[in-house]
Amino acid sequence: MNIEITFRHIELPKALREYAAKQLERLERFGEEFVKGEFVFIQEAGEVACEAILHRHQGEPFVAHDRAPEGRTAVDNVVDKLNRQILKFKEKHSAQARRNRAAE
Repeated sequence: MNIEITFRHIELPKALREYAAKQLERLERFGEEFVKGEFVFIQEAGEVACEAILHRHQGEPFVAHDRAPEGRTAVDNVVDKLNRQILKFKEKHSAQARRNRAAE
């Protein structure tokens, strides 16, 4: 997966960059291969806003937003939201596949 990390109006440490990339790579453990992963960090009103986008081979990407006083907290919250989205997607589509096989 290609990972792109962007900082707007803020300069955060390299350790946060590495942490964000590591967390994004961990999302591939669900068996879903992503083409590209993006993190965008923006400084807004004394907080760090974080947005993560996971582009899939087909279909709509998974997108999550969060805001926190620290960048690491925002990354953790966004990754948790993406985890829930991926699990919900996989449960929905695996159940649909079972229904289609049962109908045959």
